[in-house]
Amino acid sequence: MQKKFKEKYNNSCVRIFELLKLLYDNNAEYKAVMKIFSDEHNDDKKKRNVVLNKYLNTLKVYGIKVVKVKNKFVMQNGAFSLNFDINDVKSVSLLSKFAEAMPEGKNKTNLEKFLNSIESRFDAETNLLFSNYSTDTDFSFYYSNLREQIEKCEEACQDTFKINLKYKIDNEQTKNIICTPKQVIYNNKTAYLRIYNDAERTYKDIPIYNIINVKQLPSKINPIEMGTTVVFRIKGRLANAYTLKENEYIREILPDGSKIIVNKNEPFDTLLKRLLRYDYDCIIESPKVLREEMIKIINDTLNNY
Repeated sequence: MQKKFKEKYNNSCVRIFELLKLLYDNNAEYKAVMKIFSDEHNDDKKKRNVVLNKYLNTLKVYGIKVVKVKNKFVMQNGAFSLNFDINDVKSVSLLSKFAEAMPEGKNKTNLEKFLNSIESRFDAETNLLFSNYSTDTDFSFYYSNLREQIEKCEEACQDTFKINLKYKIDNEQTKNIICTPKQVIYNNKTAYLRIYNDAERTYKDIPIYNIINVKQLPSKINPIEMGTTVVFRIKGRLANAYTLKENEYIREILPDGSKIIVNKNEPFDTLLKRLLRYDYDCIIESPKVLREEMIKIINDTLNNY
């Protein structure tokens, strides 16, 4: 008897968390919610609705208000609420406006999902501020002339095939490479297609306005082929002040306080520009080709003076 009660109690907890996940993800469509209780009173819709109301009342006891809007359940406030001031609300509003202007694709979807996760945690006061605040900032001109190209690049990144990419190097020269499209990234109002160059085994960011043609090839992407790792050492004051990037970790701390950093999958040209700023406090350990490139740039610069 006790075992049966415990099992029923555990199932109820799981259902509560499944319902909360749907609500926080803003995916609590009526059918999706009722599916959670499909194994309970499966043939009786009326009884399932009674069970659902019990769970909604349980959430209400813990201060979580849920309302039904058309065919969807919407959470008016979460278990843990955020209180934003007017500057925070302005920032979220600007991001929402910017998301509306973005071309369809993974980046837009991820940004909208992120914004929804923030808005679902607004407290009552913040909700009121947000609903009454509006911005006249127009982002529609950003990437408007590149919308089709961006969407095509997004599609290429979603597929599992390599591409033949033709792009401009300068006003007159063009280049063709066989590569793997990774993702569309946005930086300083410019959209880039990040690719993995199969021949050079490096990542590179190509400005989308320079791309002439993207042709899908029949060969599929092999994830094992991809992956570039750069190991560099930082020392002195830099070792104490350096902030690790998302794609980095500390492999070793040496007795003199120097740190060995491992960087994965950052485009060589972008990484090299960053490391050159650190001057003598940064030394590339591997790969050898990047180390030699860094030394060459430093020597060329010194020769100009």
